[in-house]
Amino acid sequence: MKKNGLILTLCAILIVTLAGCGHSSQNNQSTNKSALSAKMQNDNSESSSSQSQPAQPKVNLGKYQYQVPKKEQASKNYVKNGNLTNQHQFSYDRFGTKQRLTQSTTQPKTIIAGSMAYQINKVRILKNTAKTLAAKQAVEQALNLPNVPDTYYTFVVNYTITNHHRFEIGLNGVNFVKTDQGQTLATTNQLTDSSAGSKISANQSRSFVMTGYLYHFAVDPAKTLTIHFGQTFDKTGQKIDNAPERPLVVNLN
Repeated sequence: MKKNGLILTLCAILIVTLAGCGHSSQNNQSTNKSALSAKMQNDNSESSSSQSQPAQPKVNLGKYQYQVPKKEQASKNYVKNGNLTNQHQFSYDRFGTKQRLTQSTTQPKTIIAGSMAYQINKVRILKNTAKTLAAKQAVEQALNLPNVPDTYYTFVVNYTITNHHRFEIGLNGVNFVKTDQGQTLATTNQLTDSSAGSKISANQSRSFVMTGYLYHFAVDPAKTLTIHFGQTFDKTGQKIDNAPERPLVVNLN
């Protein structure tokens, strides 16, 4: 599998697993990684970050399938399909990442840009624990990060876009997301977004999901996300709607 194809596959798997539903992303991922803080490791990581470990061999992620321990499967909080709805529920992705729901809010918020409407439906915070080397390598590739600690946090935002035009619209996806802690996430690093490259038929709605890495969340948690959506285009590539003039701000607690 070619590198770009594998990255898109990892992004799709990450989105589907964390959100419990999803759509394949068609982002063109940049190969340039933005510089990250040297303090990226969470203070309460259960084990040391790969930053302090010697280089590890690459795992064939395309064929990897983690076997969830029977003891974990027997837990009342285990959710096989990854659709986490109650606090403390957990699931595993196929690479061996244990994902536990720590916060969940339902707070419908909508902004309008031209003939497009953007609505946030649900926001969740997950505590992720990488149980395997494959789990770490998968998230590093999907979020385009140089490395992640063994335990880290992510946000999952489910949202809906409605096209009120009388013709099909193409989406440019989320431009970037900012936290109140000063962190900026884009699809070139720290963020996946299933809407980029997608199309919405005339007078139709589609649901999407974005997943982002939360730096240092365990000891200094972000409280808000400020989401900047991108422009829209018609089938010829001509710009139709500008990016919304104001971002959509959502609370994490």
